[in-house]
Amino acid sequence: MAAPQPLAGERRDTMADKATIVLFSHVSNTRSITGAEKLLLFFSRELSPYFNCILVAPQDGKLTRLARSYGINVQLLSIPLVYGMYTPYAGLPADIRKLQESREYQELSDWLAGVRPSFIISSTCVHALPPMAAKSLGIPVVWKISETITDNEYTPISVELIHNNSDEILAISQTAAACFPEDIREGKVTQLPPSWNETEMMFEAWSKLRGERRSELKVAPEEPLIGYVSSFINKEKGLEHFVKMAVLVHEQHPAARYIVVGSPGDKSYYERCVRKVKLEGLTSRFRFVGYEECLPAAYCAMDLLVVPSLIREGFGMTALEGYAFGKPVVAYDSGGLREILNAAGCGELLVPAANIGALAERVNLLLAAPAMAAAIGSLARERIEAVYGPAAYRARLYGLAERWHLRYCLAPPQVSGAEEAPPAASPAGGAGAPAAEAPRARPSRRAAR
Repeated sequence: MAAPQPLAGERRDTMADKATIVLFSHVSNTRSITGAEKLLLFFSRELSPYFNCILVAPQDGKLTRLARSYGINVQLLSIPLVYGMYTPYAGLPADIRKLQESREYQELSDWLAGVRPSFIISSTCVHALPPMAAKSLGIPVVWKISETITDNEYTPISVELIHNNSDEILAISQTAAACFPEDIREGKVTQLPPSWNETEMMFEAWSKLRGERRSELKVAPEEPLIGYVSSFINKEKGLEHFVKMAVLVHEQHPAARYIVVGSPGDKSYYERCVRKVKLEGLTSRFRFVGYEECLPAAYCAMDLLVVPSLIREGFGMTALEGYAFGKPVVAYDSGGLREILNAAGCGELLVPAANIGALAERVNLLLAAPAMAAAIGSLARERIEAVYGPAAYRARLYGLAERWHLRYCLAPPQVSGAEEAPPAASPAGGAGAPAAEAPRARPSRRAAR
């Protein structure tokens, strides 16, 4: 994979000239890599021309191996995750205060105090301890929110914790930012939707990849192949709905084939879906391929992609990847998927969540007109390229990097001793006061947005 290219007019400083920043990943899987990990790795690589990046992960895995191969410094630290930030409850602040008394939290604080980065970036809402440790040391915090926090009566607790322990919030989508009140969104939230690495797309090899992968799957050229992709398959990702949809589609298009890509996150659920395929007599039409080393080959082999997610996705990387490969996408109207399909001009291919009949209907329409389906995919790719492509991403990132440099890197952070950690739910305006209250580079912020 080629190194990220500097933007036009950018001065590529030596490593010694760059300010050091730390990016925290909440996971590092050993055998595969999740969408969140891919996003953070891509983000880290694109930031590397501007900053000396250190990626912190809980253990060695595919993420850390790739990061090292791209020249990114890696640090391993075991840091407890706070899942209650995603599904808030009344006792969340008290539980966080207990975690702040743990050995892991103290080791994290000591390490940060030694490194003294210009600022940190923490990925996902559940990675709450790094922002809290950084704020206790006077280190600026950019908190990257990639998921949709569960909406319940305790959601304001999570929102307040993020607000009070961050200087800026990066939201992956409008959906991810929606939980924050308007004043917080206006004062400190910036949207940075993801993109893709052009060199990983293997564009010139698409035709070859399609032929080879379909041959391996034993899919004839005239047989339409419908795809399902998820890093880790569990109930929320809707595989069972995909199978039930296939049963309905088979009635009208018996030649259709189906490929399921992804590792079982919930093994019993995954096995139940496989049994359902067998009971319906569709075993010969399905291929369960598990983790796919070469996703471009899998996408190239498909004729259309179905994303039946049952949760409010923060964004929906699978749909974005499908469009990047020029495939029409049918999806449940859940969270950020609406934003992607509307941007692609394909809002009519959204169906109400859990409506399997409507899902099958949209797939049948595409299968009945393959030329139209191919045209939809091709046009959608052009639209998605304009909104989410690498050029658009780098333009946003240039504005962010400029603002962060002006705001955080003109002088080293004043890192105090780790005297007393602030309360987990301190009042607004405390250590994590809104970014709007600090000196800001307004033109750069607008450019970033």
